[in-house]
Amino acid sequence: MTLRDYLAANPPPDDAFRQSLAGVARRVADGDDFDIAVRELLDEVALLPRDDLVERALTEEPDRTGDARYDAYLGALGEHLAGRHAVPRPEWTCRPERFLDDFWFVSGVRGFRALAVAQSPAAFRRRGIMIVPSSLQRC
Repeated sequence: MTLRDYLAANPPPDDAFRQSLAGVARRVADGDDFDIAVRELLDEVALLPRDDLVERALTEEPDRTGDARYDAYLGALGEHLAGRHAVPRPEWTCRPERFLDDFWFVSGVRGFRALAVAQSPAAFRRRGIMIVPSSLQRC
């Protein structure tokens, strides 16, 4: 039995799940590392027993982080997770400030560029963010 299966059979109270995209932006504003905040969000989303809890994690628009790349990444992640969990895409994800003017290769390793261009999920690619899908997989 996976942890997700266990949580589905023995659900904790809904307020036990606290991660959100808006929370990632708040953490960054408080000085936390963006990558760590995103990974912790992805960890929790992977364990959510119901899709309505995923929708709740995506609904509130994140404040601007001060880094256009991170703002676009949060928009892409919101769209990507909504599609993956078949919940409505939050309207805020399509605002102009959630897109980049130039490409951003998230990994600084040049060898990953071709892979990122070929495999970047659509929500990221259309915003100019080149990542490999495995960076979105957690638990």
